[in-house]
Amino acid sequence: MNPLVPVNDRAYLERYVAAGGEEFYVGFHDPAWHERFGDEADLNRMTGFQRQANPYCFEDVLSIVDEVRELGKRIYVTFNASAYSQERLDFLFGYFERLHAAGATGAIVSVPEAVEPAADSGLEVVASTMCGVYNADIARFYRDLGCGRVIVPRDVGLSEIEAMAEAVPDVELEVFLMRNGCVFADGFCLGRHFQGRNALCWDVRHADREFYTVGRGSGLSRAARENNEAYGRFHLTACGLCAVYRLERAGVSAAKIVGRSDDPACVLRDIEAVVRNVEIANGCADEQEFLARMSVPPERARDCGDSLSCYYPEVRFPRTARREPLVRAG
Repeated sequence: MNPLVPVNDRAYLERYVAAGGEEFYVGFHDPAWHERFGDEADLNRMTGFQRQANPYCFEDVLSIVDEVRELGKRIYVTFNASAYSQERLDFLFGYFERLHAAGATGAIVSVPEAVEPAADSGLEVVASTMCGVYNADIARFYRDLGCGRVIVPRDVGLSEIEAMAEAVPDVELEVFLMRNGCVFADGFCLGRHFQGRNALCWDVRHADREFYTVGRGSGLSRAARENNEAYGRFHLTACGLCAVYRLERAGVSAAKIVGRSDDPACVLRDIEAVVRNVEIANGCADEQEFLARMSVPPERARDCGDSLSCYYPEVRFPRTARREPLVRAG
């Protein structure tokens, strides 16, 4: 299970590789795109964060592709906006052709209409989490279009991932493992990631809230006002390290470390944690041995007591986080 790492700071590339990064992904900004379609037109899911999440222009990315290839690693470029018009899809094809010529591994696409153009250019095609691949039938749909890999949505449970891996063994699975959790499902989210006009998830995390409780015979009563620290923790410190053993046994291809706009030093520590725990998992006879031996970084351990930071809470909290499989082998 390869760590999949964001290229959020080119200066860290060699350190990411030295830490165990095997695959990379990157987005970009392009003045030509905005000149043609306007500033409100998403090129990828993080376009609205501008250079905070897409610090490199397209020419820079072509150079980064070459550097990653020289390091002997794989790199994917994101084209995962919520939707594209036909005119925008036609514009994407020019990117696909140049990326393939530069040696990029593949493209991460968010709509079925983008799969064939990307594949025709010679790139490997990955179905983004925006595609909502929740079961084996959807995975087969994208496989038949030309995708060799699908990104499993954040809200899919381990038993569902295991069943999908068994049912569609000829499709690589990429799963979320570290950083930037979201309580909403990307594939069903029409929110825009634009600073100053953020999506509902931003408002939920940052708005003041009051909680109400039901007392005996007294109806609703207002509880103390709470801050947003606990509620927003999943976004800030999301972690799936406890699930490494099962994900590795299921044959998952890539463990995604999110963070195109995050501190590269923090991303580096997450790469090290993923690699360390995959090595431990491969030396364990069963899941219980792994959970006893696994290595949890101190900054993660602090947030590990109540499942609010868990991508896969069913490992540590099986009684309160049961998720029945939505897809079964066969």
